[in-house]
Amino acid sequence: LVFIKALADKPQSYFRIPKEHRSRSDWKSVSRILREGVGRSTLPCVKLRAVVDAAKEISQLDSEERSVFPDASFFDGKVDVKNKALGADDFLPIFIYCFVQAKIERPSALCELLSVMCDPRKMNGETGYYLASFHAALTHIHELDLTEAENDLSIIFDT
Repeated sequence: LVFIKALADKPQSYFRIPKEHRSRSDWKSVSRILREGVGRSTLPCVKLRAVVDAAKEISQLDSEERSVFPDASFFDGKVDVKNKALGADDFLPIFIYCFVQAKIERPSALCELLSVMCDPRKMNGETGYYLASFHAALTHIHELDLTEAENDLSIIFDT
């Protein structure tokens, strides 16, 4: 949780979200799904469903925002986003950003609980993929060197 608190005020660029996929809404709807559905619900099946719902919301919100603002990036001026679909390499930084913004308590224990409680038949499908993304987000956050990142202004200013 210390890492998450330290990262909470970082901009989307810090998480290396590509300019064409930065959200005007700051991905608040995704963070809310994670916070309420994963962090606050009690049933593991509801928590797993919320992980999937949050992931789907990323794709939906990205598509909606790009259709409303097809030639603009809220943060960086003009960016051609008409033909830029959201790929796996774009998805994970966004998911990590939303994970941080959700400020889920005891994320490591929660990740372990979800891994143990997930129906093994679902581990090879959509649920398993997004649960792996949840685990990857947590692992990435744990492995960050916050002191190094604080000194790397290019991350923040996108240079």
